Amino acid sequence: MTSVGIVSLGLHLPGEPVGNETVAVTSGADAAWMEERIGIRARHYARPHEKAASLAVRAAAGVLERTQVTPDLIVLATVTPDRPVPATACFVQDRLGLTGVPAFDVNSACSGFIYALACAHGMVRTGLSRTPLVIGADTFTHVVDPADRRTAPLFGDGAGAVQLAPVPDGYGILAIELWAEGSQAMHATVPCGSWFEMDGRGVTKVVMAMGPEILHRALDRAGVRLDQLDRVIVHQANPRLVRQLAELMDLDEGVVPAYGVSTGNTASASVPITLAMSDRERPFRRGDLVAMVAVGAGMTAAAAVLRWY
Repeated sequence: MTSVGIVSLGLHLPGEPVGNETVAVTSGADAAWMEERIGIRARHYARPHEKAASLAVRAAAGVLERTQVTPDLIVLATVTPDRPVPATACFVQDRLGLTGVPAFDVNSACSGFIYALACAHGMVRTGLSRTPLVIGADTFTHVVDPADRRTAPLFGDGAGAVQLAPVPDGYGILAIELWAEGSQAMHATVPCGSWFEMDGRGVTKVVMAMGPEILHRALDRAGVRLDQLDRVIVHQANPRLVRQLAELMDLDEGVVPAYGVSTGNTASASVPITLAMSDRERPFRRGDLVAMVAVGAGMTAAAAVLRWY
């Protein structure tokens, strides 16, 4: 069994921040209401010609610049692929010059990055990979109706990436837990040829129930207590919901970063972007216990616990 951990992180947010006043013009939602009700002040929009692969390449290039590791696998989490076929990860592989490296996509919405991490981790443990590159990238604003006051203020675009590599035993990924419930699939969906649709109350109910549950499952598997965690990286659905989850789990604000105030909900990219932003603000130290948790469309949920190396 090979221990594998994160050895480099990166992120990319396209363009300049888009403030609430701009979103108010197209959506009809009040700018002050956006900040007060959901806690978001700004987000970033990919231009119409920018696709998930473009954002993923920018995030991944930053990761690779900061490490001597060469990826032998690419796993990309996205719900806004460049095309239905082929996998967007193949476009990323080509643009990074990683000829011959296996590459595939994972679609588990906002839980997708941790699902992708689980795929990469499992392939390392079975000997199919040693140094996987895991990316979350989405241009979700391209599937959100800009005139919908309920959903348009929530979302932004971006990408985050991590490079995995072998680490000493006791470090790296300690546990991952996954969950899905297809009977709740219509809570959040993008019908073919149409805009994103969401039952906000239904989604919130699942988030508040499964967020803590999936995290505790991962902690139990890792043999770690909640009060031992140095940081908990939560999917940035919106800052208000992140704070509610932190309070529900009795976690201090300093342990749970809330960068969604300036990024919005970036879907599959949310967890790795938040992880990288947290490291930039307060670098992780060797031995730090870090958890990641997300709930997304499907409905899906995922959590991971790792000891930083």
